Amino acid sequence: MVQSEVQNDKPLIAIFGAGMMGSGIAQVCIQAGYPVNLYGRSEKKLLEARETIKKNLIRVAGKKTEVPSEPAALEQIALLQLELLQIHTDIASAAEDAAMAIEAVAENLDLKLDIFQTIQKTCPENCMLITNTSSLKLSQMTPVINNPSLFAGLHFFNPVPVMKLVEVVSTDETSPETTEFLFNFCKEIKKLPVAAKDTPGFIVNRLLIPYLMDSIRMLERGDATKEDIDTAMRFGTSYPMGPIELCDYVGLDVLQSTLKIFRETLPGDARFAPIQLLDKLVAEGKLGRKTKQGFYTY
Repeated sequence: MVQSEVQNDKPLIAIFGAGMMGSGIAQVCIQAGYPVNLYGRSEKKLLEARETIKKNLIRVAGKKTEVPSEPAALEQIALLQLELLQIHTDIASAAEDAAMAIEAVAENLDLKLDIFQTIQKTCPENCMLITNTSSLKLSQMTPVINNPSLFAGLHFFNPVPVMKLVEVVSTDETSPETTEFLFNFCKEIKKLPVAAKDTPGFIVNRLLIPYLMDSIRMLERGDATKEDIDTAMRFGTSYPMGPIELCDYVGLDVLQSTLKIFRETLPGDARFAPIQLLDKLVAEGKLGRKTKQGFYTY
């Protein structure tokens, strides 16, 4: 565990999951002055996450300085911020004293339920429990939550340090005070919050996933090449990235999993039917940018 010596009056935030989402959430929190416990099952992965956060903080510090600074000076700025970060391979110790516990693991309901059940054994009774799910309904998790009034969703977008939006998802049992706190918290970490109800995919993914799936089906039918699909949407609609390229960026396995969740939640909706081309690429291990090959080769 890397100990922090920074004195801080902001409440402690515990983040469970040290992947791209978890480490990104940790970064924006410590940038806003929040002490963070980051939990991961592997110390190696936690150290890699810490190094990624450090590099990002150095980059941010460089952009903020009007006069170019020496690399050592920028690194020192990053190291001071990193004193707010503690890494944990023990889930119980990570949850202790946390005012907010944010689950940021894979889109697997059983895994998320297990995380919440475990952290509630050691976190304070008034700790807010937050899920970063992008497609699962929060009502599927509330049965294991001791105090549903303190349970809500914060759907961050990848990459977290860059993407401004956060969907603040409330259930019928989430208290107004919890929702209000989360809106203020998002603003403190320089994010733009929007209110979303506990519906499949919330706002963004309910609109985005059908769009991405239609682009794959268009490619599968041979209506257009992937390059022309991406070029058309980038320059015809001013999107920063074409849909096929975005699929590779998100991860084809992630999309396949999300599509399955939508299919189970909204049975009979043809927009979420399986896509042979997507399934084939995932079966071949071609998952997009993270494997250097998906629809495109990187």
